[in-house]
Amino acid sequence: MTFRKGIRFTVMSATLALLALSANAQQSVLPQLPEGHTLINLSVTERINVAQDEIVADLRVEVEDRDASVVQNAINEQMREGLIVARAVTGVDAATGHYSVYQINRQPQGGRADPVWRGSQSITLQSKDPQTLLSLAGELQDMGFVMSQLSYRLSTERADEVRDSLMETAIAKARANAERAAAALGRPEVEIASLTIETGMSYAAPVMMRAMDTGSREMATPSAEAGESEVSLTVNVQAVAR
Repeated sequence: MTFRKGIRFTVMSATLALLALSANAQQSVLPQLPEGHTLINLSVTERINVAQDEIVADLRVEVEDRDASVVQNAINEQMREGLIVARAVTGVDAATGHYSVYQINRQPQGGRADPVWRGSQSITLQSKDPQTLLSLAGELQDMGFVMSQLSYRLSTERADEVRDSLMETAIAKARANAERAAAALGRPEVEIASLTIETGMSYAAPVMMRAMDTGSREMATPSAEAGESEVSLTVNVQAVAR
């Protein structure tokens, strides 16, 4: 895991802070400061790259026919069989997604119209056991499902754990920097008046399947590798030095 951090702070004297306050803003935190007090606004950001721990696959059923009922029946039957297979696998969660049936004209640029019905329905698999999910995805592909996307991501539980550790570190650094700023101003005491926390997380590009043998009757198991997600947390502090 790679750590990065950023620190930004500004110091305003009591007189300048009061001049900047509008009539409405005077109802917010610290509407006035006594003489000899200084308002310190300070921000600390902590970032860390965390290994992704959850894999997600989206597959779909695609059917085309001149009869809408044939299309829908084929989708329903194939999805039913796919769900039976998926639900029998321990450690993988399966859920159906978008279901759509629509009519198209296969010769739209002239000549006799050639209307057909086309339909699809998706299924989403997610798991913290990559090999089990990839094996199941390959089995569904062998049943006629088409892979839409395959990627890793950071689970909500893991992201929350990381943010908790970042919060403690960021708050400690924010307080230390507020005390350092106060000392530089010749103020022996500092008190944290308000604190806000902002969280964020960025994802790497999806890691798509790397290999799929379409030349054999039995579908090869797709491959994927986990990347990293950046988790960040910013602590904004308003402190009073006196």
